[in-house]
This record gives sequence, structure tokens and C-alpha cells, in this order.
Amino acid sequence: MTNLQELRQRNLETIFHPKSVAIIGTNKVKGTVPHDILDNILKADFDGIVYPVSPKETSIKGIKAYKYVVDVPDNIDLAILVFPSSVCHMALEQCGQKGIKSVIIISAGFKEVGEAGLQREKQLVEIARKYDMSLIGPNCLGVINTAPDVKLNASFAREMPETGNIGFLSQSGALCTAVLDYAQAKHIGFSKFISFGNNADINEIDILYYLMNDDKTKVILMYLEEISDGKALISVAQQVIEKSGKPILVIKAGRTAEGALAAASHTGSLAGADEVCDAAFE
Repeated sequence: MTNLQELRQRNLETIFHPKSVAIIGTNKVKGTVPHDILDNILKADFDGIVYPVSPKETSIKGIKAYKYVVDVPDNIDLAILVFPSSVCHMALEQCGQKGIKSVIIISAGFKEVGEAGLQREKQLVEIARKYDMSLIGPNCLGVINTAPDVKLNASFAREMPETGNIGFLSQSGALCTAVLDYAQAKHIGFSKFISFGNNADINEIDILYYLMNDDKTKVILMYLEEISDGKALISVAQQVIEKSGKPILVIKAGRTAEGALAAASHTGSLAGADEVCDAAFE
């Protein structure tokens, strides 16, 4: 494991087990993603401290709000960014100055929208590297940890899923919501639920390494629109199966030309040859 991968593993632990969370860019408008992220964290009865950060509000849902994240007087484990993509880099820079190492970027408007978005995404990664931060996203639904001692719904999914032993990771936030709706109807539980969107930093390989050592996870489900590093993916998958005995079930999108085009427009993904993926998974 490289130094960067080791850094991501440490920061993933903080993402799933934070003691304090800042929602940067939240607001009071019900039905909007910035509001719903904060509302979901509170409704799930998160076992930690919550800090709303909003340039326009002094309090939200009865909680003191701060204009900027650097104004928060306490240490923050996890930041969730829901600002427009045009200003995310400024908020992320402040997170670095604050000493925050783990960040989930919900905001869209990055490589999935073209060259200008790709440059904004690269800027985020440069800031993350400067401060030893790790990012999930951008352009994602968020992260859920159902463990009773955490109860973190850092997403804009409508409901917190039941506690279970399935670790689910997906590039598609829309698929995540469909899976959550289906699972709720069937009373299927999850240990960890991760929407990683454009995987600008943390990717499926990092998450597999984490879930391999997660004692709450017994089986892993994956939905991929692109594969970051095929050789590394096969290597970590073999380690997961051999060391932990956890089965991995994978759905790979972009099997047809139309599907590959849809994936590119959705998360800016470049689909690999379907025959290669089939052979590797076999």
C-alpha cells in the first residue's frame, strides 16, 4: 500500500467514525440538498457534534451557525461541502487551513460537465494534496454508516437504511437512491453505504481496502461506471476474498456504446472495454 493509500485509509476511518461534522453551505430551505444533508444527520441521531456553516444564517434548526468553517472554535473531523462548484475550492482551502482531513463533496458541476468542470475538480485535488486531506466525490450522494455507536447519514438520501452487514459502494447517486428504496421495502440492511461520484480522490480501490478490514461488513456490492486501475482492483479484490472471505458482487455499467455515453455524461467516466472487464472479473 502506498503512502497516499495509507493516508486515505486513515481519513476514511474519520469519514465513517467522525466525532464532529461541519455541513458547509447548508441553509434553511427545506427540500434543498444543503438543508436535507443537515436534516438527515440530525434525524439519524448522529452520536457527535454538528456544526452548520452558512454565510447567510446565524442559526439553523436551533443550532448556532458559523459564517465560515474557520470560525468554528472546535476541531472538526469531517466536512461536507454543498456549496456551488464555483466556490468549492475556496471552502476546501478553508478546510485545509482548519486542519480538517476528511471531506465529502456533494456538489456537482465538475468533470461530468466538461473541460471547465474537470479543471475545477483538479483544483480540488491539488488543495487536498497540499493539506493531506482525502475527498469523497464530488458529484455524489454522500456516505452512510449505520453502526449504532455512530448513526451517520451524511447524504441526501430520504431515509436512513436499516443496520446490516452489506457494504455498498456506487459511482451513481441515482442508483443509490433506488437501491435504498428497494432495501427499505425488503428490510435489507447495510453496514456502510458509499456514493463516491466522480472519484476525484478516494476511489473504489481505497473503499475495498477499508471494507476488507471492517468487521461490520460481511459482503460487498459495487456499481462502477469506470475502473480507476484495473490491476489494482483485481489485486485488492483477491486480498478481500482470500484474507476476509467476503464475497464481492460487481455491476459494471457502460456495456454498450449507449451505456458508455451515459456514464460519461453522468460522472465524466470513461468506460473500459466490456470484454476486458468480464475476463478480469472471471
